Amino acid sequence: MSESRYPIQVVRGVPVVIAPAVLDSRGARTFRATLLHLASAGHATVVVDMSATTTCDAAGRAELGRAYQHAAAEGGDLRLVGTAALTETLGDTALSLVIPQYVTVADAVAEMPAVRIVPFRSIDTPRVAGRTATRSLSVSLPAR
Repeated sequence: MSESRYPIQVVRGVPVVIAPAVLDSRGARTFRATLLHLASAGHATVVVDMSATTTCDAAGRAELGRAYQHAAAEGGDLRLVGTAALTETLGDTALSLVIPQYVTVADAVAEMPAVRIVPFRSIDTPRVAGRTATRSLSVSLPAR
């Protein structure tokens, strides 16, 4: 996946993406790629800092909604950071009611432990000196 165009910092093990000033249909595609990149890296919870975001159109709100649904499905969360202007930016939508909003990044990461989910790799195919080895597991079941 490509590198992010948006700054990302890690605070207490949680990635914080700095959203653009205008999150419209043009920027939503790149924003989505950034969020997908973080998810594929094993981050179930992501904080989006929208402190500088002044405009968030329907495409931007749709990407935030998708990101929230994906995070929730993975057992994580999407958290938004912004001022009272954030609520105005999101408008009176279900998004503003469902996605947790915080005033500062510190507030957004304070009430959760730092967690990073490591992508699963099957134990049946361990890597041995650059090649794949096959190992089978046998489990004895108790007699009836």
